[in-house]
Amino acid sequence: MVFETLGRIGTLQLNPLLKLAAVFTKVSEKSTRLFSLPYNESDKRRVNLLPKLLDACTGEESLMDDQTSFSEESSNQQSADSDEARLPTALGREPSKGSSPVPSQTLPADIESQNRVNSTSAPIDSLSKARDSNKRRHTDSLTQTLTVLATVSLMLLSARYIVPSIVEELRFAWHRGELRAEYQSGRDGLKNVSLDTLSDAYQMVTSAVGPSVAHIDVERDLSDEERSFSRQLFGGGMTPTDQGSGVVVDQDGYVLTNRHVILGGEVITVTLSDGRQLPASIVGSDALTDLALLKIEASDLLPIPWGDSDLCKVGAPVWAVGSPFGLDRTITFGILSGKHRMVRASTQYQDFMQSDVAVNPGNSGGPLVNARGRLIGINTAIVGDTYRGVSFSIPSNVAKQVYQQLRANGRVQRGWLGVKLDDIEYDPNANEDPLLRGALVDYLTDPQSPAAMAGMKAGDRIRKVNGKRIQDRAHLMREIGSTLVGSAVQIVVERSGTELELSVVLGARPNELNQQ
Repeated sequence: MVFETLGRIGTLQLNPLLKLAAVFTKVSEKSTRLFSLPYNESDKRRVNLLPKLLDACTGEESLMDDQTSFSEESSNQQSADSDEARLPTALGREPSKGSSPVPSQTLPADIESQNRVNSTSAPIDSLSKARDSNKRRHTDSLTQTLTVLATVSLMLLSARYIVPSIVEELRFAWHRGELRAEYQSGRDGLKNVSLDTLSDAYQMVTSAVGPSVAHIDVERDLSDEERSFSRQLFGGGMTPTDQGSGVVVDQDGYVLTNRHVILGGEVITVTLSDGRQLPASIVGSDALTDLALLKIEASDLLPIPWGDSDLCKVGAPVWAVGSPFGLDRTITFGILSGKHRMVRASTQYQDFMQSDVAVNPGNSGGPLVNARGRLIGINTAIVGDTYRGVSFSIPSNVAKQVYQQLRANGRVQRGWLGVKLDDIEYDPNANEDPLLRGALVDYLTDPQSPAAMAGMKAGDRIRKVNGKRIQDRAHLMREIGSTLVGSAVQIVVERSGTELELSVVLGARPNELNQQ
């Protein structure tokens, strides 16, 4: 009954231990069968067979062989008992049925005969004692078997209900030990590694850049309807203004900012880091890069040094400084997330750099700097109305070229080929680098264009400009646009599977195209 109940428990809750419970059920059946045999001196084999009961789960052959051998020895012992039973008869006694032989009469004999009778009764007493000893051994063996089975049952129940909690406690203790070790390691590490150096670096970047950042207020020309609304909203005593940021790039008073910050402004005021508020005039602006150059009359200016945006690596730390929501000289920190990005409403000439620096309305026109405090970008755009972890800036190499041309000419003159370009579609079967596919000449805009005069034709694939491999159409436009007007460039084109090298003297991009 114990093992049948254990089997039911195993079926319901102890599925992993079901087979083991069945093994002990089989052992119980075999032990019962074993101790049902007749008792004689060979009962000592039952004790020897007890260890083999636990091996009976693998098969019944070994146990049955021992039982067969045991039966044979029992038969031999029974034959010996029969011989012993016949001994009293030979001595003149009648054995009683179902009991030991009882002498029926005393044979008349002399002293020698009586001694022989006494010596004969001694083996009979020994047999009786042996039978009593066998019965005791049988009882002890059965008790040992039940004790073993009960112990195993308790072990199974303990494994089911106690071991999981012990294992869980050990796991928690191990995890707590790991946390304690990490905590202690962190505390010791903070004692040995000073973060003051990193903090000092942040502060030094702020000190080096802050004096070059300017806050810009713009008063715009309003229509009559807008003026009426302004008088209702502000009581006629205030004029709505827009705000932005700028950066001093030259000691002579030139301030670089975004074109959309000052577009349509009638009065522009620049506030310097030392608190001076100065009027600014517009030197020039460029719609294709959204950059503008302002001029203020001031002395003792602290311009920011230029950096090389082409040398900046993705993942490098960067800082943005500006006036988000009118909070002037706010500095935020992040990393450079990507380069050569195109966003909505952007142009091929902007070639944005992406970062995760916090940039909000009012940051436009402010500087993006590297760890050396050098200008590597002009913060220009964000995704959405507020910061979402993605911001864009115009690379410093592009901004520097625009600044130089605006300062010299008041406008930007870009090189011009006179062709309509398209991207080359990716061809998985083409034996070429998919990142350097070049640009396709769709058609020539004018028979007298620089490209037509050099012999370029529709369908040509432009592969190189001055030895530099071309990635795509936007890359080609930036390379040509950044080249001075009138310069001769060497262009390699692929025509009908053959590469040709053409020398093209660039013209000036028409003004109507520069405003698009």
